[in-house]
Amino acid sequence: SSHSECSSTETFDLPPPGDPPSSSSAPPPAPPSSFSVFSKSVSKCLLPDGRTVCVGDIVWAKIYGFPWWPARVLGITVARRGDTGLAVRQEARVSWFGSPTTSFLPLAQLSPFLETFQSRFDKKRKGPYRRAIAEAASAAKQLTPEVRALLTQFET
Repeated sequence: SSHSECSSTETFDLPPPGDPPSSSSAPPPAPPSSFSVFSKSVSKCLLPDGRTVCVGDIVWAKIYGFPWWPARVLGITVARRGDTGLAVRQEARVSWFGSPTTSFLPLAQLSPFLETFQSRFDKKRKGPYRRAIAEAASAAKQLTPEVRALLTQFET
């Protein structure tokens, strides 16, 4: 989606989905001579599904045991193997709306806020969740009529 205004032209491609999946736990330590991993902060990153995630994006983010929750991307780190240049890990640091906390999450656990609003929004949740949604929606500025209608329809 091209609604993001990323300032950098630096884009990192993820390996295709057929590559071995990376787990969220750290990889086993490599023998000293095999390869090293270089981490780099980037302002945007291209995902295998063709989406681009940018620093500053408003997204839905998922942590095990919690519902999809709105967040802002604060930073993106790409770790690459020194020998092959393949991306081994791509993470975003996000700040949660309605909360002072931040988390590091794989980019695969992020979803664009406005485009996936209808599938991610949980109309049964109230209180802090609703406040977080309202904050994220105003941060995303371009509130679509559908999102606005959903929000007003379910206001507490």
